[in-house]
Amino acid sequence: MNKKIVTILLISAALFLNACQKNIDVFVPDPGQLNGADTTWSASLPATAPVFALQTSLSATSLFSEPVKDSFEINANAVTVILTNGLQLTFPPHCFVNSVGQIIDGKVNVEARLIKTKGHMVLLNKPTTSNGSMLVSGGEVFVSVTKNGQQLQLAPNTKFYVRYADAPTSQQMKLFYGVESSSVTQVNWIPGTNSTDTIGIGSQFYEIATSHLRWINCDYFYDTTGITRSQISATLPSNYTNANTSCFLVFKELRSVLGMYGDVPEKRFLSPKVPNGKTAIVVAISKQGNDYFLGKETITIGVNATSNNIQKVPLTPVKSSLAAIRSYLATL
Repeated sequence: MNKKIVTILLISAALFLNACQKNIDVFVPDPGQLNGADTTWSASLPATAPVFALQTSLSATSLFSEPVKDSFEINANAVTVILTNGLQLTFPPHCFVNSVGQIIDGKVNVEARLIKTKGHMVLLNKPTTSNGSMLVSGGEVFVSVTKNGQQLQLAPNTKFYVRYADAPTSQQMKLFYGVESSSVTQVNWIPGTNSTDTIGIGSQFYEIATSHLRWINCDYFYDTTGITRSQISATLPSNYTNANTSCFLVFKELRSVLGMYGDVPEKRFLSPKVPNGKTAIVVAISKQGNDYFLGKETITIGVNATSNNIQKVPLTPVKSSLAAIRSYLATL
């Protein structure tokens, strides 16, 4: 065979193989990234859904999200514990029992949170709603007491005292208790019904007498009498679903944060009905692969609402670091 022809064939073959290798390189995905956008909405989310990992990631390594921990001796004397987050807890003598009702004395451990900012309510997924109705919060409190890793309860007919500073305070505040769900970390705030549970309201503090451990909230229902209300409908690009995204409605003038639930058939996030004329921020946070995204839009409620009082708010989140998301939430 002519040497010139052989040389041309060899060069052509080499070029062809090199081109194939380049094409192969193009389709190698980066580690930890999605192979394609997941656009599936689900009425029943598995525990492995990214939206649950999102909540864990948001609160991890955040100083505020960690509960303040302390220990104290419980015996025949009342004891007051002052925590670094501003909570003052007072426990009466012999006030704890174990799971079988035995009185527990000696050293016990307490974990407590005090949530007073709207950004931290978003961070810890603790919106201010009671059976879908809007609440205005004077502060959310969490108190848990254990001994040797065992959760303790208050003894029957026993209450303890919680005091913390806040300003301004409101004489409208009532006690609400958090009903926790095993499937999500949100709570539903239910009005307290125990007549011995009370809330003292000072000019710059609240003092609670309660027979309830774990989540406690000072709130009042926002009065919507005579006010037209609208639902906020947040719509996002197709790869933002209820499986990987959380949405909140954060009010500017009120200490109120509402969770927006995933409307699966319509592929959108909906708020409860809220009063027109108020300024609020729609906040969407998403986890996709190893990346995080933040979307936000300030609105006036009721503007351009439809005839059935639904206000559409389109959001296009942008890639953000967890630190940047936390920094933004701190401004709310």
